[in-house]
Amino acid sequence: MYPDDVERRLGRVAHVAELAVVGVAIRGVERLGCLAVPEGEGDRAARNDLARAALRAAIDELPAPQRPSIVHLFEAPLPRNPTRKVVRGEVRAILSRLASAAATVADAGAESSPVRAAVAAAARVELGAVVSHATLDGDLGFDSLMRTELLEALEARFGAVDPQRLQSCLTVGDVEDLVRAVPSGVRVPSPSVATSGPPVPLVVPEPVQQAGKALIGGLQDLFYGQVMKPRVVGRANVPFNRNVIVVANHGSHLDMGLVRHALGEYGEDLVSLAAQDYFFGSGARRAFFENLTHLVPVDRKASLRQAIRQAGEVIARGKTVLIFPEGTRSPAGEIQEFKPLVGHLALAHGVDILPVFLGGTHAAMPKGALVPTRRDLLARIGPPLCVADLRRITAQMTPADAAREVARLAREAVLALRDGAVLDLGKGAPAAGERANPLVELFAELQTKFRAGEVERPLSYYVSLGNDDLAKWTVRVDPTGCDVRPGKPDGQADCVLKTSPEIFTKIVRESYVPSPADFVSGLVKSNDVALLLTFQKVFQLDQPS
Repeated sequence: MYPDDVERRLGRVAHVAELAVVGVAIRGVERLGCLAVPEGEGDRAARNDLARAALRAAIDELPAPQRPSIVHLFEAPLPRNPTRKVVRGEVRAILSRLASAAATVADAGAESSPVRAAVAAAARVELGAVVSHATLDGDLGFDSLMRTELLEALEARFGAVDPQRLQSCLTVGDVEDLVRAVPSGVRVPSPSVATSGPPVPLVVPEPVQQAGKALIGGLQDLFYGQVMKPRVVGRANVPFNRNVIVVANHGSHLDMGLVRHALGEYGEDLVSLAAQDYFFGSGARRAFFENLTHLVPVDRKASLRQAIRQAGEVIARGKTVLIFPEGTRSPAGEIQEFKPLVGHLALAHGVDILPVFLGGTHAAMPKGALVPTRRDLLARIGPPLCVADLRRITAQMTPADAAREVARLAREAVLALRDGAVLDLGKGAPAAGERANPLVELFAELQTKFRAGEVERPLSYYVSLGNDDLAKWTVRVDPTGCDVRPGKPDGQADCVLKTSPEIFTKIVRESYVPSPADFVSGLVKSNDVALLLTFQKVFQLDQPS
């Protein structure tokens, strides 16, 4: 997600003069952080209390993946450049310093408590690190699965605790306040649940539902099969004799239909988990998706336990379920971290995971686009990750760690498909960080695409993808062969290309052609666009690999 999208959704917050949302690296994991400047003058403590309360209420209204997990107040105006734009790099540095200070400052006179012991156990940290002002996600590294573990521990000790209120807790102190406010054994209704009950769904007769689903499925097949014409590889890996959890990378609204098309007959009854707030609004929109599609609503603002229950009920009915484990569409098309939900479901329900890599969908219809602009789509289906292998690999782990490990392996399987390989668990699970440098793999793949006879004279290309030693490459081609090696050329290259690893990956693997906007914005720089087109022809980048 883009931080400025979160800022727009937050809008004007009462008692807050200005705020900025940025990504902050905490313990090696990128998390959303919010730096806010309290509004007004007078008593500082009172101003800060009003600003914190208003911020917490505004953040609670956001979908869970968009809620900043690191929130700090700042007494000075936000840093800005001469054009009055917020300098996000400085905001990130300020938040990092504040988060680091909060993690090392101990509570004066604080004592151990069952709540803090439960938090420490879920976070796997020393009890001394659990202080009232420590943020769960930012300082203690909580994720959704750890919150579910904490909920179970608190309920075992104190009785029923409202999961949605726990989901909205930002700090250890918030958790302590929640437990103190709920008498043992009594569940307090979440304020987000309407007392009048949910709206009554509009249900159409079963024959109409079936006819509608068949019609929409036929239209999807026509669109993907006759219009988009994607390349599908690996259909022989589809297990027609059992249901599975299908996992795929997610970069576009084209992804759901492409997976269904790629699976052929097996995908006709594929059930997809979909965001309730996006697809299931009120009125005709909700009636359409409830009655005429195979989408199952999942509340992104609810607790992980509720999402597990909703997905588990579908799997228990013997359905094949499609999950995009990244949780949301990738803003730049790269494959992001997989959430542990998919691992929990596979292990808990004893079903295999079928990995699918989708190529070209982000370039064809990125986030914000209304219609596709390209047709170079690719779907690679890998062999299933058997649950027996997954259980063997995670046998000595806690349930939470096992779920995370399975999610990591599922991502490794999709990455392997992206690179034209497959993940074989029979040879053992690859260790985290064991993969070769992705740019080494990418340029090795580029070399295999060379086509002789496309140039009349030797040409040299210098490709710069960043400041790392392995981000600079020299590519030489002549009528009969090519030479690809890391490093700068000895002399002046005929053509220089400077861009990001993500864009160059799309150029090589998804036949992406940089747009004029890419050049104008500086995302792609070159001294000779004509030679870039020659590069595309020499390495057969006019077809997805």
